[in-house]
Amino acid sequence: MKLLDLLLEAFETYFMQVIIKVEKAKANQTEIYNQVRAIKDVVVIKIVTNDKLESLSDANYDYALLEIKFINEGTPEETIKMIKTAALSINGLVKFFPREKSLVKIRNY
Repeated sequence: MKLLDLLLEAFETYFMQVIIKVEKAKANQTEIYNQVRAIKDVVVIKIVTNDKLESLSDANYDYALLEIKFINEGTPEETIKMIKTAALSINGLVKFFPREKSLVKIRNY
C-alpha cells in the first residue's frame, strides 16, 4: 500500500456501550479490559460505574459497563459483530452485550 493511499483513506469512528459478564474464577476484570482493548479496530475503552450492574455481581460473576470507541470497517453492525466474536473468545468473558441504541458516529478522519 502506498503512502498516498493511506493518506486519502477515510476512517469513521463510532462510540457504543457494552455490558460484559466476567467469570471471576477464570480471569480478573483488569485482564479482560486489557484484552478487549487489544481487539482489532477498538481504539479506546472506558469503564463506567453502574450501581445496578454492580448489584448484579455475585461470588461467581462480575458485570461491567464499557464505553468503546472503534474504527468502522464496512458497516458499524458488521464491525460490532466482529468485535463481539473476538471478545467472546477471551478466557473468562462470558457475555458481551452491545447496547445498539447507544451507537453514535463520532467523526470521519
